[in-house]
Amino acid sequence: MTDVTITHRPLKPSEAETLHQELKSTPNILGFTVRELVRMQDVQVAEDNGVFAGAALTFDLPLGWTEIAAVYVLPRFRGLGLGKGLLHASWDRATIRERHIYMLSRNTSVVEWMRGQGMTISGNPMLAPFAVQIWMPVYMASRHRWMESLRKSREIRKCPSMVQGIKKREAKKSIEA
Repeated sequence: MTDVTITHRPLKPSEAETLHQELKSTPNILGFTVRELVRMQDVQVAEDNGVFAGAALTFDLPLGWTEIAAVYVLPRFRGLGLGKGLLHASWDRATIRERHIYMLSRNTSVVEWMRGQGMTISGNPMLAPFAVQIWMPVYMASRHRWMESLRKSREIRKCPSMVQGIKKREAKKSIEA
């Protein structure tokens, strides 16, 4: 029997190290250094009976946008619904905070989930929100991500194309007296 929990909290150093190593195995996420992972504050952490099982990483961007940047479940915990749970927890946190939401993925299951959330799906990076266009060069300025993109380039070419999901929050309706 499993006791699965999802908690909003920073990663512990050992969890950050595990996640860093795991992200090296997927062409879908360029990853983060252990130092970056430990410093992140907007993290949903999945645990199964108190054991680290995965995480969702989000970033607040300018102009009211939040990017759900990475969702990863360790292989031995897959099939328990943790990926969807992490996505929902990240989505709910951004929604409660009245943020627009941006996602980028080539994982077909994640893209279908994005469609189910009502996101506008596009393969054209020029349609990315301005906040994302400002943020992306900063994110890619990391030596780690450049090295990972080179190391993973052969595998990435075999994958489906990246698509973005965009969900603008609904404007608040004014109440007339």
